[in-house]
Amino acid sequence: MTRRPRTFKSFVLRVLVPRALVFGAGATMLLVGQAMAVSPSVGPSGPPLTEPAGQPSEQVLAGPPSWTAADAAAYPGCVRSAAWPTGRPAERVVVHSFREDRHRALAFDVAWRLNHNDTEADDVWVVGVCGRP
Repeated sequence: MTRRPRTFKSFVLRVLVPRALVFGAGATMLLVGQAMAVSPSVGPSGPPLTEPAGQPSEQVLAGPPSWTAADAAAYPGCVRSAAWPTGRPAERVVVHSFREDRHRALAFDVAWRLNHNDTEADDVWVVGVCGRP
């Protein structure tokens, strides 16, 4: 059996046409999918969420809890957490408890466990550190 040299026409038919068809099908699917996507700004807008009593929901925090002058008076020997030297261990920390909505002093290891357990319900925000800097 003798081998004939392939012509340019057979090369185009065997190699380029199938690749062009696959590319065209993929591009068409992407364009159709893009055309079917719904913009979030077009979605329906309803009335603001309200609590069961009819009052607007106030879930937005004004900002993170911070160290105040009242904390400095209530927890002598403690400083705001930003003033504590980096890498220095602390015996106690002053934290903001979101569950109780108040500041309180805790042992460092207790605050660590609260923030690193499986639930976020008892997480605390460290606002101050107690000990000798």
